[in-house]
Amino acid sequence: MSPNPHKASAAIIILMTACAISVSAQTPGAVNSLTSKPELIRETKETAGETKTVSAKGTTGSEVAKVRPRDEDSASLRADANSTVTTGVAVKGRGPAVTTTTTSPQPASSDNWEFQVSPYFWLASLHGTGGVGNRTAQVDMSFGDIFGALKFALMGTFEARKGKFVLLTDLEYVTIEDNKATPGPLFSNVNARFSTLIFDPEVGYRVFANPEKGQFVDVLGGIRVWHVNTDLDFGAGILPATQVQGSRNWVDGIAGLRGRAALSPKVFVTGKFDLGGGGSDFTWQLFAGGGYNVNPKVALIFGYRVLDVKYNKNNFIYDMNQRGPIMGLGFKF
Repeated sequence: MSPNPHKASAAIIILMTACAISVSAQTPGAVNSLTSKPELIRETKETAGETKTVSAKGTTGSEVAKVRPRDEDSASLRADANSTVTTGVAVKGRGPAVTTTTTSPQPASSDNWEFQVSPYFWLASLHGTGGVGNRTAQVDMSFGDIFGALKFALMGTFEARKGKFVLLTDLEYVTIEDNKATPGPLFSNVNARFSTLIFDPEVGYRVFANPEKGQFVDVLGGIRVWHVNTDLDFGAGILPATQVQGSRNWVDGIAGLRGRAALSPKVFVTGKFDLGGGGSDFTWQLFAGGGYNVNPKVALIFGYRVLDVKYNKNNFIYDMNQRGPIMGLGFKF
């Protein structure tokens, strides 16, 4: 009588299962590699050039770990300035691979150009003397007077910085008309109109910086370009009515400092001072204020500014002091 083929097949399956359990019990670290028979067959067919072996002695003898170059190539990583390189060795029977991670630091971005545009409005009063030839007028205008007499105003700064070097410009163009100026004893009244263009291109170098505390100090040097146009209409008094008009252009060399310090991630204080002369007899400027960072790209700026100049040459007088609060917005890009 022929043996039952189904019973023979069942016996073979039971025998193979028992062998697999026996081998797994002896090498628990290799369970995953022996549960799949095709994988076991592939490992036994690898050549010596496709595998590397390392020995690690334990309490029960020598155990062998296989590291396949083919797997290493497929898991290789390319490290750049922001990459993380991971390496590890797995030993059979010793648990998971021990991994070491090395992170390369990100390079500083101080070599990139940084820009800021800051339109502002200066609520300045005007005090001093303006005149053409032998005709002068005393000006004493509060901001309220100037605001009512203001015809046009354009104000703003632009900054470009790369590393420790900075380029800075400040532009102010204002046209005002004052009918309350003092004409002196010879005339009954005077209507004074002033158009003033002030342009400050400067270069600077950062002599101190503490980025962690948001602090820096820059040394600045440059020029202050002036264009002043004066138009005076004198009302009849002891002398008959008369009108004088004149304009002058001049350039002053200036040097100064500016700095900034953060009080918190949002709040900071800032200031700037310069002085010089050349075209004028003397000029100086002071700004002190603070700001609030709305976000990393936008900041509110406020403070108090004083700008003084004394020019008295070529039958033209412009001896003026502008002072008052200032407010603006800074946009970084």
